[in-house]
Amino acid sequence: MPVVLATVGGYSWYQLSDTGRRWRYEDKLESYCGGVLPYEETVAFTGLPSDPDTGLPHDVRHGTPERGREFCWIGHLDIFVTAARIPTDSSELKSALPPEQAKALPTPLGGGWRGFTDGMNTSVVLPCSKGDSTIAVTAVRSNRLAKASENRKMAELVTATAAEAADRWGCESRLGTRVPAIALATDFEAPHEAKGTCAGLPLAQNKRIDKVKEAPADGLSPFEVCQLEEKETEDGYYLEASFGPYAQRERAEGWNDEVIAKPAGGGGKDTWEFFWASAECSGDGSRALFQILAKTATTENPSFARAALVAFAKRAAEQRDCTDLQLPPAP
Repeated sequence: MPVVLATVGGYSWYQLSDTGRRWRYEDKLESYCGGVLPYEETVAFTGLPSDPDTGLPHDVRHGTPERGREFCWIGHLDIFVTAARIPTDSSELKSALPPEQAKALPTPLGGGWRGFTDGMNTSVVLPCSKGDSTIAVTAVRSNRLAKASENRKMAELVTATAAEAADRWGCESRLGTRVPAIALATDFEAPHEAKGTCAGLPLAQNKRIDKVKEAPADGLSPFEVCQLEEKETEDGYYLEASFGPYAQRERAEGWNDEVIAKPAGGGGKDTWEFFWASAECSGDGSRALFQILAKTATTENPSFARAALVAFAKRAAEQRDCTDLQLPPAP
């Protein structure tokens, strides 16, 4: 009888105590999502449920642990995480990188990390020192903007997961430090106030542009956006800078095949106000890609569009010490 009681007591302790719940959670994490999720940063979102499956409900692997992709949910289907090792010549990136941005522009994570968040999608990339691949980790919120207080938590989850994936998958890469507080770029501002991703644009050439939306430019984020809008209309422009796997994705999934064939150019199906440029950026593999696209086909100022792209590309390329910047010819 004492042995039975001790066994029952031990089982109850394992099931009900905080230590028991932690052990079960850690055991689950050893294999869940390929073992790349960090304990502290994951439990910050799920707590310690009595059943680990409640906080870690479902995961899927495509490919091998070192060369494939891990997909997993955290919480009650609140957060979807993807961890992938992306070869520098890969053209299949849709499932490995975040979808289109939320209302906020992609804002750098800071702390020396090559990453960004827009409040719904948080991403970090770690180029492997051999130059053959990049670790990319993303976390996507389900159908709603994250609270401001959770932006740093999401970033800490993603950066710690990337560090764990790099260690497990044999990718040597420079890591960042603790992520600072993150203020998302959600509001428009006057053009003369631009000092981040929209800084240095020749806005005097287009008097119709009366507001810009930008994010800080830290020279590390793999994806940058500047948004311009015109007075009393819905017209305007999007400027995007894509680096590493984000440049690979743009070329693989873009609507203009010439972006793949040429390092720079202009024109498009409906408007001449689409231009692109490219540059070699050390450690990124794929050439960086800089693009401008009019929001509608009626803006009718291709000279300004090209000039804006040239300034945008020069600023981003110089900030990262990129070389061989190729610019589009004048329209």
